[in-house]
Amino acid sequence: MYLKKMVYKNVGPLKEVSINMPFNDDESPKPIILVGENGSGKSTLLSNIVDSFYEMAGNAFTNVRKSDARNAYQYYKVISPTQITFGSQYLYSYIQYSDSVDYIFKCGKLSFEEFKEKCEQPPFFGSWGNKDNVKLTSITKEKAEKTFSESVFAYFGPNRYEKPNWMGEKYYDLSDYEHPYTTPHYNGTLDNPISVNNVTATNLQWLLDLIVDSRADIYYDSEGFHLTHFPSGNINNYIALGDCRKQIERIMSQIMKQEVYFDLNVRNNSGSRFNIKKVSNNELITPQLDALSTGEIALFNMFSTIVKYADKLEINNSIHLENITGIVIIDEIELHLHGSMQKEVLPKLIKLFPKVQFVITTHSPLFLLGMKNEFDDDGFEIYQLPTGTQITAESFSEFQRAFDYMTETQHYQKEVQKTIQDATNTKPLIITEGSTDWRHIKAAYNALSFKSENESLFSDMDFELYEYDPTGDKYKDSPLQMEMGWSTLCTICESLSKIKRNQKIIFIADDDEPNATKKLKSSTNRYKNWGNNVYSILLPIPQHRTETPLISIEHYYTDDEIKTEVSIGGISRRLFMGNEFDKRGINSIHCLNCDRKEKCGKDKINIIDGTSGERITHFDNADVNLALPKMEFAQRILNKEPPFDNFNFDSFIELFEIIKEILELPLV
Repeated sequence: MYLKKMVYKNVGPLKEVSINMPFNDDESPKPIILVGENGSGKSTLLSNIVDSFYEMAGNAFTNVRKSDARNAYQYYKVISPTQITFGSQYLYSYIQYSDSVDYIFKCGKLSFEEFKEKCEQPPFFGSWGNKDNVKLTSITKEKAEKTFSESVFAYFGPNRYEKPNWMGEKYYDLSDYEHPYTTPHYNGTLDNPISVNNVTATNLQWLLDLIVDSRADIYYDSEGFHLTHFPSGNINNYIALGDCRKQIERIMSQIMKQEVYFDLNVRNNSGSRFNIKKVSNNELITPQLDALSTGEIALFNMFSTIVKYADKLEINNSIHLENITGIVIIDEIELHLHGSMQKEVLPKLIKLFPKVQFVITTHSPLFLLGMKNEFDDDGFEIYQLPTGTQITAESFSEFQRAFDYMTETQHYQKEVQKTIQDATNTKPLIITEGSTDWRHIKAAYNALSFKSENESLFSDMDFELYEYDPTGDKYKDSPLQMEMGWSTLCTICESLSKIKRNQKIIFIADDDEPNATKKLKSSTNRYKNWGNNVYSILLPIPQHRTETPLISIEHYYTDDEIKTEVSIGGISRRLFMGNEFDKRGINSIHCLNCDRKEKCGKDKINIIDGTSGERITHFDNADVNLALPKMEFAQRILNKEPPFDNFNFDSFIELFEIIKEILELPLV
């Protein structure tokens, strides 16, 4: 039995949500993932699914429903008018299962007839007369017993925390209500608790049983050593039970990212009876299950519990994971897990159970990226709450950019650290936002420092520029390739400022991004002191740009200099400015079209260059890009290539004045 449809109306933040559960062509269920901000209703939606488990199982098993003080059975999810969306008179949650099974949770003024009219697919049963508070399920005792005796139903809530091995027992008590368990099999009680909490101890006992079952006795006679006493007297049973153990070791190997196996210590050895070892060299990894990291043990307990539950229903389930059926609900699946586990391990574990219907909530874009890599776009579905809108495959581009940014920032930060650590002197280091910026600063220094009128400014000015190139095949032979950007620069600046150093680090960024301004600019000085000899400067606004203050370093030149043309491959190319085009991106005088319309308009001075997909084309030829790349512009200025050999660098003087002011500060 699987979830087929979920409908929520006025249930807290879920004002109107309807989700048809997705399935593959072979009728196996696709995982669904619920995303949304805190308070968007993710846990609320799950609570009714879990409540339906309790209500259905309670029809057949005596230990599922809990009694209150009056010995009346207590609801898992209490019906209360306080859950009704503000301004509404009623709520309902309606869940359809396959096999013609329904669950209804209703509160407030809503008749059964009105309810049926509102449902696209009315329930298979039901009527509640004049009752305000109603909870109904159409499953029979016989069907419930069969369903819960054949499939796994498990809920891993956010309170599934495992007790660390260092914590005293008295500080981690669990009540019987939170951790019910019954040993006899098929005795009118449910052996597998629906809510799963703190199962390390019971999972360990089960693992020990697996290891014992997968071993055979050895005896010796005149003919040598023999295996005997196979389970049920059949070697095939022994092999099958060994396969069960291998499946659990397979789960642990995925988590630990290496092949491992379970072993038993000799009983009189000190320490744990159970341990985990490497397959490659038998090296001990951990002497006990609860010595794993919190994330490792949380993952193992989740997915081994699925197998353990299935194993208790039918032993062959633990041998063939692909045959396990059921519904598994996981709230905040990324709890305790490092980013690499979220992205690389979790999706692989989910994929081991193709016939289990997973309903998952998450805040982790890394987990979603991992799911996309493992299942492809159409192998699972994502729904945004509180609206219940399905997120399309295109939405992943945002998550991919976030992941790429995080990865690249970590890489670039290490590169900068390496440069600083490898330095043999304490010469101040200047790091610019872009790979073209340091070229302009170097060209300006070369031009200005040799003029006699600037002698007092540049005398004793000693620093190094962090000279790097952008990434890409064109610069593959460069000793240092990076894509900095203002946000990466801010991250590195903040990180370096936390470490005491004997070298001044000065970060320089364009003043064209409000978020960068907030981070990098001081409200009192022309530079910001981050501490530990780390400083940042936003480019000071030159006199000729005071009316359009959002600038990049190219704006230190005049408009005519910016528009200097150069012939490349017989095509005249240059940088363009946004004010050369109207809001439509059209320059009708010169018959030009700009692809970046958001940069265009009479009041905009944005630099439009021939990189990152920016294009300026003539009406008659859309194939030829007339925009010059910023890197070409900067490199030709630095190399003094005509006609870029006579630029005016006076606008850079204030920047060098600020740099010198920082250089003259004492080291701290």
